Amino acid sequence: MMMLVKCRYLRLCYNNIRSNRIANNYNSYNLNNRISFSSFGFSKQYENINQRRSFCNESTTPNYISNQEFQIKESEVRRIISLLVGGKHYQDKKQRLVLIENELKSNGVESQLSIDNKKAQTLKECQRLKRDIEQIEELQSNFMYYEEISGEAKKKNDQSMLSEMSECISDLYQQSTDLEFKSIMSGENDHEDCYLEIHAGAGGADSMDWSEILSNMYRKWSQRKDFKVTLVDISPGEVGYKRAILKIEGEFAYGWCRSESGVHKLIRLSPFDSSGKRHTSFASVLAYPAVDDSISIDLQTKDLLIETMRSSGPGGQHSNKTESAVRITHTPTGISVAVSDQRSQHQNKSIAMDLLKAKIMASEIKKRAQQEESFRSDLGVNGWASDRIVRTYTMHPQTRVKDQRTNLESLNIDEILEGGDELDIFIKTALSQK
Repeated sequence: MMMLVKCRYLRLCYNNIRSNRIANNYNSYNLNNRISFSSFGFSKQYENINQRRSFCNESTTPNYISNQEFQIKESEVRRIISLLVGGKHYQDKKQRLVLIENELKSNGVESQLSIDNKKAQTLKECQRLKRDIEQIEELQSNFMYYEEISGEAKKKNDQSMLSEMSECISDLYQQSTDLEFKSIMSGENDHEDCYLEIHAGAGGADSMDWSEILSNMYRKWSQRKDFKVTLVDISPGEVGYKRAILKIEGEFAYGWCRSESGVHKLIRLSPFDSSGKRHTSFASVLAYPAVDDSISIDLQTKDLLIETMRSSGPGGQHSNKTESAVRITHTPTGISVAVSDQRSQHQNKSIAMDLLKAKIMASEIKKRAQQEESFRSDLGVNGWASDRIVRTYTMHPQTRVKDQRTNLESLNIDEILEGGDELDIFIKTALSQK
C-alpha cells in the first residue's frame, strides 16, 4: 500500500513540475495552491508540498543519503531497468502472453469456472506473465517520474524534496534488485517447490556429520526465508546422516536452490579423531523440482489419427466383413496402438483409447525418471576426484568459505552454516553467473 502511495505521489509531483515549468513557478511546487491527499489515505490538506510530512517515513526527521549513495543507487536502478526491458526474458514473456491471450479468447475462456485442468494451468501462466510484465513496466515508469522530480530538486537544492527522494530511490533500488533476481529465475521449473537430497561422500564419520550440518543449514535458511521445510526421509549413519531429503515449499523454492547442486567440501579438525588431525569431508547436494506427481493425460481429438480396418483375427464372419479393428496414433508422441479382439468397432476403439493413455503415461513416467537420473549424473564423484565442487568450507587453520564457481569468499562461516544472509549472497552470485 505504501509503495502505491509513493508511486501516485511521484506522478502527482511529475505532473506538477511540467505545469510549473510552463508557468515558471517551480519554487513553491504549488498545485493550484492547495493539495488534498485524502485519496492517498491522508486526511490533512497542505498549502504547499514543502510543508508536508514524509510519506515514506512516519518520522518528521529527514533521512538523507549522500550524493554518492544517490549516484550509486540511481546508476544501479538504471542498469537493471535497461537489462530487464532490453532482455530476452522480458520480450519472450510479452510474446508468450499475446499467444496465451489469443488462445484463451479463441477457446472462449472468460473465467476460471467450469474449465479443465489444462486451461486452468494456462490461465495461471497468463496471470503470472501479466504480473511479471506489469512489475517491470511500473518500475520503469516510476523511475522516470523519480528522475524528473529529483533532477529539479537537485537544481533548486530543495532539501525537503531531496529527503523524500532519498527514501524513494531506496525503495526503487530494492524493487529493481528484487526484479533482477526474479528475472534470473526464469527456468521452466524455477517457481516450483523443491527437494534437496544430501548424501555423505568420502570421509567416513566426518562426512556423515557434515551431511547433517548441511541439512541443518538449509533447514534454517529455508525457515528464515519463510519457506515450509520438511525432513521427508533420512538414512542415519554412525553419526549424522548417510542421506537426508528435505522438501522446501514456497515461491521460487527450486529457483533459489538449483545452484546448490554439486559437492560441498569441509576442512576442519575432526571431532572424531583423537589425534586432532585435520580432515577433509565431502557431501553432495542434489536439488530438483517437486513437480506434481499426478500425470494428467488429456487426449485432444486433433492429436489423434484414428484408422479402422477389417479384423483378421478370430471373431467369425462378422469381424472379417466389417471394419471393426481400430488403430489410434498419438501424433505428438508417435505412440500407436491397434485393437481387433472385439467384434464391435466401438469396443475396440474404447480399449485402444485406454491402452493409448496407459502407453503415454508410461512414456511420461520414463521421461521423468530420465530427467531425475540426469540431475544425479551431473553431480559426478562425491569425493576427492570431484570436478563439481560448489563451495569449500574451511574451519582450520583459518575460517573461510569460498565458492569455487564464482571465487566469492567470506570469513563468516558461522553465519553461513546458520543459514544467514551471507548464504543468500553466495546463492545470488552463483545464480547470476549461470
